[in-house]
Amino acid sequence: MLSRRALLSIFTGLVFALPLQASGAEIAHEMGITAVPDAPQRIVVLEFSFIDALASVGVAPVGIADDNKRARIIPAYTDIIGDDWVSVGTRKTPSLEIIAALQPDLIIADKTRHAAAYDTLSEIAPTIVLDSLGGDYYASVAQMSVIGQALGKQNEMDARVAAHRATMAAYVDEIKTASSGVTAQFGVTNATGLWLHSPKSYNGSLLDMFGFSSNMSPTEGGVYQTNYVPTTLEQLSVVDPDILILGKYARPAFTDSWSGDALYDGLTAVKSGKVFQVTAHNWSRLRGMLAAEMTAQDMLEIIRMTSESN
Repeated sequence: MLSRRALLSIFTGLVFALPLQASGAEIAHEMGITAVPDAPQRIVVLEFSFIDALASVGVAPVGIADDNKRARIIPAYTDIIGDDWVSVGTRKTPSLEIIAALQPDLIIADKTRHAAAYDTLSEIAPTIVLDSLGGDYYASVAQMSVIGQALGKQNEMDARVAAHRATMAAYVDEIKTASSGVTAQFGVTNATGLWLHSPKSYNGSLLDMFGFSSNMSPTEGGVYQTNYVPTTLEQLSVVDPDILILGKYARPAFTDSWSGDALYDGLTAVKSGKVFQVTAHNWSRLRGMLAAEMTAQDMLEIIRMTSESN
């Protein structure tokens, strides 16, 4: 990885090579206030929810932290933004060298993953930092408006947010007819473990908005202690939700080995046949408005299936 001095040298060279940008807006974000150019054209995004925001107003980024797996950018986004972006590596550790080489005029970064690199990113281009990984659903929607302002497309973003709120309100009205007094829990599992998404998480706050309750106890610590909680079978048996929703990143998944275990078979959701599988990537990684709408569609289908089984 290049040193900060080398990156600053690259950035300084780019500044003198490019035409001056028109003055834009001052954007308040998690790390302070950043002056961004008017209608930035070369944007790098370091989280999937930020792609949702750009696609919402028809803006294509030049660089995406796509985890070096272009297929993770779903067709609903690529149908709008195309597929000409350059991968800047993983969301956790994006390549500063590739980002600098793209000559961006705006970088959108995540608080949990990129706060430590904020100064260096800011030397490359104006950078705004938002809380995608650690934020709940309501924070995600609020971030869309901040990004709309940074893009110089506030009116277009306001219209998309308003349409989204109306869509979600209709889903909530329908789902709440069956969610009162029902506990629901979402978690992701891979080959090695299970992580439950707490009420503080994006999906946990969505389930709460849909009218479900949770038996998870609040915890303190970082994001992976408060939002995405590593969970054993014994701990899951304490949470014991009426509805268990799993997103599997591996097949077979870690939780598949629990079938036949008396503790697992004794879970309320297992005994009543209310364990459901959803697309882990869409539920867990995207965290945008489109992701919320897809989650709502899945929850409506889950409600219909639980009603049929009663």
